[in-house]
Amino acid sequence: MNSMTTMPATTHETCVPVDLEYLSEGLDELGIGLLAFDQNECLTYSNQSAVDMVALDKVDSDERPHLVQMADVFGSSLSTAVEEVRQNGSRSVRHGLHCSNRHGRHMLIDLSCLPFCGMNNDPCVICLLHDVRQRHQFSDDTKFLRQELQILTDVAAALSSSSELVQILKVILTGATAAQGLGFNRAFLFLYQQDTNELIGHMALGPVSAEEAGSIWKDLDAMRLSLEELLEDNQSDTDEGLDALTDLITDFRVRLDDESAIGRACHDSSWLNLAISDDTDNLTSAFARRLNTDKLALVPMVSKGHLMGLLAADNQITGRPISDEAVQLLQALANQAAVAMERARLYDNQLERSRELERINQLLAESQDQIIKIEKMSVIGELTSAITHELRNPLTVVGGFANLMLKSTLPDENREYLNIISSEIRRAETVLDQVLDFSRASKGENCPIDFSGLVKRSLDLLKGRLARRELPMFLSQASEPLTVFGNSDQLSHAVYQFLKLVAEELTPPGEAEVRTELRDGQALMLIKIRRPDHEREQVRRTLERIITQNRSSQRLTILVAGETIRYHGGNFGIACGDDSLPSLYIELPVMKERPSEPAHTGG
Repeated sequence: MNSMTTMPATTHETCVPVDLEYLSEGLDELGIGLLAFDQNECLTYSNQSAVDMVALDKVDSDERPHLVQMADVFGSSLSTAVEEVRQNGSRSVRHGLHCSNRHGRHMLIDLSCLPFCGMNNDPCVICLLHDVRQRHQFSDDTKFLRQELQILTDVAAALSSSSELVQILKVILTGATAAQGLGFNRAFLFLYQQDTNELIGHMALGPVSAEEAGSIWKDLDAMRLSLEELLEDNQSDTDEGLDALTDLITDFRVRLDDESAIGRACHDSSWLNLAISDDTDNLTSAFARRLNTDKLALVPMVSKGHLMGLLAADNQITGRPISDEAVQLLQALANQAAVAMERARLYDNQLERSRELERINQLLAESQDQIIKIEKMSVIGELTSAITHELRNPLTVVGGFANLMLKSTLPDENREYLNIISSEIRRAETVLDQVLDFSRASKGENCPIDFSGLVKRSLDLLKGRLARRELPMFLSQASEPLTVFGNSDQLSHAVYQFLKLVAEELTPPGEAEVRTELRDGQALMLIKIRRPDHEREQVRRTLERIITQNRSSQRLTILVAGETIRYHGGNFGIACGDDSLPSLYIELPVMKERPSEPAHTGG
């Protein structure tokens, strides 16, 4: 056997932490031995009954016996049972083992091994030892305690395999109401909501009438299931609405205060065996009336000092009295469930946190990719600025001499050539001006940008520069905020160039509507050209010509503006909407999270 065998991952992840010191006190009273082994199969804990049975020295931190060292007492049975637990993550039982301890005393042992967690969530295996030959020495009360221990063990084992809140709640309700368990007629579970200091009805189990109770109990008796089997069967169905009894409390809220018996019980983490009387406070009386009962057990569900909920149970169908011992055992079950609930909630929080981190990592990856692209634009801007300055100087010299020669007396043929030279130099200087505008824009910093504001500013600037005539372009802004991220100057330059091309080529005649809107996670600018139906095809061809412009000056404008949009993760092109109006569009990705500082408007 491999001594380093570890528990299955599922057992480690879902097992319920157990306080061995607390558990061993009850076991010693019953004469049941307890041995706990860690992942390396070293003995980490033993109660007094186990020490007496096996004739062990008390376990301390310096000397921790290994499982194989107990073979002289149990043979291979103990090792095999522990191995089965580790491999299968479930209980392993051996009955009637003939053993002799180290002092020579003969024993007939019933052995039960279970997977559990220590209080530090370390996986371990607990082994319970019962000397069958000692049964006659115990009273009826002790036998009842044994039954209680078996109930606690079965419920704890079921909770150890439950990671979902619904499953955990169904386990506790089944353990409280099953005849094989505590045998209450009905059980009601309320969850605590801290922000409102309220108990909220969540789930219930039990019959709603004597007739239904008779039918249910008859069927269960015929099935002859053990509590372990019944718990396992109920866990397989994860629907929250167990039966009609749940409807009795689903809209029921109980606000806690220290003046009521329920409020004090939850505040003090103490159980109550209540019989409603004239002296009972109003809140507790109203609670009992809602459940249609006058005698009930109330046990708060507490984990590490935190109230998780309240479990109420009664015998409303049979009228059987509720003993304090039954309420105490119900409290023990509730505490086990509270620990499991806390663990389930921590697991859910961790899962949600994992999803949030995954989303943030995705955002960071996208942002990094976008930043890299924008940095490339900055480098291109610096390069074009340097080239532009180098080209402007010789062009200025050549243009100046050409203009001087035109002022002198020249043959017409030479004057024509000089006019061509002067015209081409002016066109080259226009191209260099556009390149310089882009290079200046590349020096800005990246920041969140109000896209609608940027478009409005660009359109206002265009109207100001074309003040010599009325510009029939009208803006319609999106109602929702459209925040993009990037270089405000670069994007303003690109948007302005697209608006300018449309204004120069397509208006007038006709007019254009400039719209901003949110579509499929993209900030969209549409320039819709409004013309009569018979002119729309011609407008579409004109737009295509603009996008694939042959003239070098406009081709450079589209190239620079288009690449700016693409480097910011966007696109541009020609569209034809539901209204059949030809349009030029620009789209940019909207920021997935709004920054705390206000978005830049591009000014």
